[in-house]
Amino acid sequence: MTPQTPNAGLPEGLICRTFRREESTQDFELAMQVRTQVFVTEQRVPLDEEQDEYDDEAIHWLIVDTALQAPIATGRLVSYQEGCQMRPVAKIGRIAVCKPFRGQRLGAWLMREILHAAHSDGFDQAILDAQTHAIPFYQTLGFLPEGDEFMDANIPHYRMRLVFS
Repeated sequence: MTPQTPNAGLPEGLICRTFRREESTQDFELAMQVRTQVFVTEQRVPLDEEQDEYDDEAIHWLIVDTALQAPIATGRLVSYQEGCQMRPVAKIGRIAVCKPFRGQRLGAWLMREILHAAHSDGFDQAILDAQTHAIPFYQTLGFLPEGDEFMDANIPHYRMRLVFS
């Protein structure tokens, strides 16, 4: 999976890399730095809940600021079998942007890249578990909430779904 046009639309000095954990343990460690800063430090998610079995099979995205030589945003995509559905769906998760870089539309850019990859790989739906405060952001990308609110790592979430047309 590669971006539509690598790095098109990213501000100057930022690059995005797509990888699997086994292909680039260095990039995975950089992505974990972002996830640790956002989820563990800021949101107090226990580290043992932040990393999970999906990290090994996921495709990961990592945005790096080349001037700072620092990772600033990340996300991942896994093939996910929902209940008794015949076809797996694309499950997007661990979308995180470091605090100094929020408000620059990096999360939206990253989500569009991940959604393009999912659709290109033949998925007809994408799901994610959105923190309740982030629902409006994901709605701007076409996701709709479904079901009841649930707690994950002591943070309220909703399952959201996007059906590719």
